[in-house]
Amino acid sequence: MTDRRIRGEDMKRALIGSLAMTAWAISTASANDTQANVTMGGLIFEQNDQISMDSEDLYLSLDQVRVRYTYTNHGDKPITLLVAFPLPDVPLEGSDPEWTESSYPDWESIAMKTLVDGRPVGLMRIDSAKVNGQDVAQRLKQLGWPVVHWADPDFPNRINALPDDDKAALVAEGLLTTEYAMEGEVRPAWIVSTSFVRTQTFPPGVPITVEHSYVPMQGGTVGSALGRDFREQGRLDPESEYVTQYCVDDAFLRGFDRKRYLPSGAENAQVYPIEQWIGYALRPGANWKGPIKRFRLTIDKGEPERLVSLCMDGVRKVSPTRFEVIKTDFEPDRDIDLLFVTMSPIEGGQ
Repeated sequence: MTDRRIRGEDMKRALIGSLAMTAWAISTASANDTQANVTMGGLIFEQNDQISMDSEDLYLSLDQVRVRYTYTNHGDKPITLLVAFPLPDVPLEGSDPEWTESSYPDWESIAMKTLVDGRPVGLMRIDSAKVNGQDVAQRLKQLGWPVVHWADPDFPNRINALPDDDKAALVAEGLLTTEYAMEGEVRPAWIVSTSFVRTQTFPPGVPITVEHSYVPMQGGTVGSALGRDFREQGRLDPESEYVTQYCVDDAFLRGFDRKRYLPSGAENAQVYPIEQWIGYALRPGANWKGPIKRFRLTIDKGEPERLVSLCMDGVRKVSPTRFEVIKTDFEPDRDIDLLFVTMSPIEGGQ
């Protein structure tokens, strides 16, 4: 990681800017392989009743994600499928337009690599645009607009140069919005969904191994709402995302308090909490024949003093920085969201 020390005079400015947490940042996830089909309505994920996922070995850290699958075709003929690795949707969120614009992803930066039986394979990227769950890529093409609008630095100027009546009609259509925009301006309102896809042939009765590795995209903030000032009667609001999305419990809070507060109960002015989030969409693994026969998850928090929380049972600590979950006949019913909290030294803290 880069140096996380924050100068005391910069802390307030950093806190104000970074507490504008967006749904995009919170949901920075990638996903399990799943069968897909390309239709006029976009990329559709399908169930497969002949190919099983025999094993999944998943490694998650702030610096790298690695996943290794083994599949078997239980039919008597080869099966060729379009297989998709979905990336997180990119919604329009955030109260600070400049901060939100800077949070748009650069898919090249994740350095996605895929091996099939140890050999590199090529991937194709498919981007789709949705408004209220409906694919609008054809409508954007009609208008001459890009799906990945943040890749065109002149696009904001183009849409804001439209006549007011045209802008109003496009806002009514749901393609543009004034929400989170500068006063008097409009912004794109569609959600962008991206998947890396490949054509994969599964021979009958012969297991094949697929491996993905990439650099995860992170959400994060300087500051935290985990502190004692934000708790009611010593507990977090059970409806907060800390509880519903990350399953933060009393043991996690005790660890947080030991690092954040002095024995007197006062805040430790020498450190400040930094939150980071990554996620992994595990549910697409349920699209294959039967459950995942053997599932192994390894979480590496990187630093012994860093805290980590997620919603999954059976987690056990295997080293000062690593945790492990092993399951058999596993049918994932929710995705993995990881919360990391690091107490960062503050230069010049009082």
